Amino acid sequence: MRLATIIQTIQDKYMANVSVGKAYWVRRKAREEVHGRAIQQYAKLRDYCAEILRTNLRSKLSIIVDRPLLTHQPRFMRMYMCLDSVKQGFLAGCRPIIGVDGCHLKGDHGQQLLIAVGRDPNDNYFPIAVAAVEAETKDSWGWFLDLLLDDIGESRRWIFMSDQQKGLMQVFAEMEPSVEHRLCLRHLYANCKKAYGGGTVLRDLILSIAKAIYVEEWERRMNLLKEKNRDCYDKLMGVDPKLWTKSHFTFMAKSDMLMNNISEAFNGRILEARDKPILTMFERIRCYWMSRFAEKKKKAEKYEGSILPKPKKMLDVIATRSMEWNARWAGELKFEVHHKNRMIMERFVVDLLAGTCSCRFWDLSGMPCSHACSAIFEKGDNPEEYCSNYYSPTAYLAIYGKSIAPINGENMWPKVNCDNIIPPIFRVKHGRPRMVWIREPDENRSQTKYKRTGTSVTCSNCGQYGHNRRHCPNPIVSGCLDSIELASSPEPAAAASDVATDSAAPGNSAHDAGAAARERGRGRGAGLGRGRGKGRGTVATCNFRICCCILDD
Repeated sequence: MRLATIIQTIQDKYMANVSVGKAYWVRRKAREEVHGRAIQQYAKLRDYCAEILRTNLRSKLSIIVDRPLLTHQPRFMRMYMCLDSVKQGFLAGCRPIIGVDGCHLKGDHGQQLLIAVGRDPNDNYFPIAVAAVEAETKDSWGWFLDLLLDDIGESRRWIFMSDQQKGLMQVFAEMEPSVEHRLCLRHLYANCKKAYGGGTVLRDLILSIAKAIYVEEWERRMNLLKEKNRDCYDKLMGVDPKLWTKSHFTFMAKSDMLMNNISEAFNGRILEARDKPILTMFERIRCYWMSRFAEKKKKAEKYEGSILPKPKKMLDVIATRSMEWNARWAGELKFEVHHKNRMIMERFVVDLLAGTCSCRFWDLSGMPCSHACSAIFEKGDNPEEYCSNYYSPTAYLAIYGKSIAPINGENMWPKVNCDNIIPPIFRVKHGRPRMVWIREPDENRSQTKYKRTGTSVTCSNCGQYGHNRRHCPNPIVSGCLDSIELASSPEPAAAASDVATDSAAPGNSAHDAGAAARERGRGRGAGLGRGRGKGRGTVATCNFRICCCILDD
């Protein structure tokens, strides 16, 4: 609950006013009553892990503590959690692509949360494992990925997607070639924009380069970037294309995603849990896993269809685009597909038996492309029959079919006879913790906050936009009786200087008032304006053009 809400509630209900500081401590006390103090929660972590392992066999929960000497109390460093039902579900039907990311925890002791997220058959995120660590470093990422690979096994070649975090890049460089690594395009573009400037033209061009699904198209679009921005071209040429463009991706993942949105979506979903103490946070995540599995299983048992809703919607769009292509049978199950309007320029070879197309989209995504759909319609079949099993309801039910077992309350947890864990050392930073990230200029704005776009401030003094009368950099203009345009000839300028000289001559009331004030030692300037400081002159320059305004008769 926000502090403003607490203050307003007390005013409405009890007719009393409370300060912001008092509201803060009241909220903190209430949180301690509900969730318990953070120090007490760290001491209960071992009991909590023992209860989860009692009901969810073969799950993995690992706690790392810092204890230089046996006389010291163990100080918390890291904790890893991966439930057996989640692990078995991921191995049963998810594609072998995993997004990894880190986010800050908002509690009193800092730390960061590392997550590993897969992609289910309906193209939704599938959380696999989470870990609380001291910071995003090479050591912490290596520890997290080692535990993750130990859970899911190293028999398959896994594809990981992440940003360009320094410690994480070093870990993946050491793990190659056992795993494949991809970069999130959004972070790659953000780095280019920071170095070479942004804009929709550069953004759309980089996005089109990444979306090129065969090498020849990638080379043509890179040449366009070379003409637009040579520095950005050199930057992207220095990045291995297999990390960020579809034209160089392998076919094992059956996913052509370019951005790590699955990790960002899960981070946003657990935002409220990240504000809680350590034990409450892990319990909120476990409860979310448990309820999510139950809901998804119920939907999977009722669903009727050959492929799931989101893939079906995407396939319908692809099938509509296939009307722009003509397929010619070449014998057996091979077809030559050409565009109706660009017959010679765009032509692809489709093999329905092998499930391939020379454009590579079918191989990348596991879903027939528009060229393949044209050949499938020519054969008289349904494109849904040619989709990968990763999009089937059978795979969906296999993922969410095994439920997560519930656990008892704290009053029934088994007691682990070990020294109590104490919280990590954390230096509190200045200011209020930021709850949302700073959005980029070209990123989607928040849909729940009022936008000030379209509003403008007009100065009543000079008539310009962007400031008001109080902050106007131009001299105050009031009661203009006449104006002289000084656009072409120098004579009016000379006249203006004469006017300024005459207005400051002895006998002028404003000048005499200013001189008298200076003789008295006051800091007031000469002029008719209000306040202290430099006095207002009787000659002002307007910004409509260079004008001389005579204020005195």
